Amino acid sequence: MNCKCNKLIIGLIIGIILPLIMSYILYAFLYHGDLEFFGFVQQMVKQGNVGKLLSISVLPNLIMFLIAINLDRLIAARGLVTATVIYAIIVVIFKFMI
Repeated sequence: MNCKCNKLIIGLIIGIILPLIMSYILYAFLYHGDLEFFGFVQQMVKQGNVGKLLSISVLPNLIMFLIAINLDRLIAARGLVTATVIYAIIVVIFKFMI
């Protein structure tokens, strides 16, 4: 099916932005401290928990992937998978390198 939204770059942009929004939502609803969002992320990096935050934040990509597959937007779904793989590489780097 031809659609203007069925592009790799659209799926990639959604797949990169959606986890960032999700991590901010997690911060807003679950963190009850006095740090701002970027201070919270810096604290997570110092404690070695940023990989866990990113892993949970990528879960909405699964929902968007399933929606894209059901709507027959296979190229956009490929962009979502690519963004998820990029996040997975970042999680592995934070887990084992830092």
